[in-house]
Amino acid sequence: MAHALADPIVPSREDAALAKAVQVALERSDAAGAALNVQVSAAGQETTLDLPPLVTEMLKDILKAIAAGKAVSLVPVEAEVTTQQAASLLNVSRPHLVGMVEKGILPARMVGNQRRLPLQDVLAYKAANRAKRREALAELAAHDQALGLE
Repeated sequence: MAHALADPIVPSREDAALAKAVQVALERSDAAGAALNVQVSAAGQETTLDLPPLVTEMLKDILKAIAAGKAVSLVPVEAEVTTQQAASLLNVSRPHLVGMVEKGILPARMVGNQRRLPLQDVLAYKAANRAKRREALAELAAHDQALGLE
């Protein structure tokens, strides 16, 4: 079944079960941080491929999500996202996200009458925001300990 790269794919129960079996097999193989050798059989021919460690880890993450029955999508980092997609990634409302764009917090370009945001910038903002929240939480914890409020 053909689909757009960024469109989410919701796994069937059968797909989830197969993904779980492969996930378990990968966990047993102790493929953490190592290249993975994959044997592919198609049209009567077998080929062995070496997957880089990064691809191995991504494959494990995809299998884990599919095994849990979660929808999965693959989005290239160079991609642009809509304001609704960016809002979903940041867990904010679309109007709030539009306000962030209008304030210059996030860059966007107009495509007709709609905004498109570089996914890389949205993800960078998300990471920076998460780091700020963790830092603030650590400061609060330290302050509580200093006051003996543990």
